[in-house]
Amino acid sequence: METKIATDGARRRRIDFSTSAPPLTGVPRVAYLMAGLVLFPFYWLIGGLLGAPGMRFRFSCFFCGLRLLLAGNFADAYRCIVFPLDSVRHFEMEFFWRRMREIRPARVLDVSSPRLLTLLNMRADARACADLVNPDVKDLERTRRMAHSLGIDDRCRFLDVLIEDLPGDACDYPLVTCMSVLEHIVDDVAALRTMWARVAPGGRLLLSVPCAAKGIEEFTNADEYGLLDADEAGFVFWQRYYDEERLQALFAITGMPVSSALYAERVPGAYDADVFAKRTNRFYPFWREPYATARTYARRENIANLSGMGVVALEFAKMAIEQ
Repeated sequence: METKIATDGARRRRIDFSTSAPPLTGVPRVAYLMAGLVLFPFYWLIGGLLGAPGMRFRFSCFFCGLRLLLAGNFADAYRCIVFPLDSVRHFEMEFFWRRMREIRPARVLDVSSPRLLTLLNMRADARACADLVNPDVKDLERTRRMAHSLGIDDRCRFLDVLIEDLPGDACDYPLVTCMSVLEHIVDDVAALRTMWARVAPGGRLLLSVPCAAKGIEEFTNADEYGLLDADEAGFVFWQRYYDEERLQALFAITGMPVSSALYAERVPGAYDADVFAKRTNRFYPFWREPYATARTYARRENIANLSGMGVVALEFAKMAIEQ
């Protein structure tokens, strides 16, 4: 994985994913899938013993997978059962899931978070409904199929629009969720302002973003979403890491968070190595993620003291009567 720091004074780097491996097919794919089915319970157990976060949420994923299996949605069933979460998603899902189950919102606006978060919440609460926003049409269609398999699509509205193009009736939500998405939006401040405007008085916003002691922006030649223009070298904006100064720009919109949590690398560079391995190793054992997460990351207290990357989860509360 190649990285370069620009010379314009900004902290930027380019990540070259041109060596990404093609997917498995044929007998190797069958052997890989069987290995996951056999080995995932062991790594689930060892991850729990080592204190990996999100393991309770994995139980909900497991039963969701069984429902998908009965509905004939085999690909999503396998993922839900064998490896529904990877890396820091364990931490993020734990934070979001715990707060959602306590808030029990009747309506949710989800801004492109991993689909399991909102769909499993709706399975757990028969009165809940959700608007799911995702400009990636193919990914949103997969979410639609999964919701149909789970029997909850009649309580969902699927919006294939950018956040700034939300319809006028997408407003006054008791809860808005946005898990590790804001960092991929070029004008993140404007996007957050739109989300915050859609939170009902007295409502909550759950947000998570990657972070580091010093902020950095990443550009990549792997344009996964096809939403941005590439530069002359074929690179597009991918994501940013938030430092405390950048977070203050967000807090100027929302106010200070009412709760937060921080999870970060034990050894700098571990996250980059993990991302690169998952893109280049066709046999990457995703079922090991609970164990790998517990060994690679730990809870931390202060972003400014991080030696590597982390992810911060934040909860904001809007006043019942805005001033």
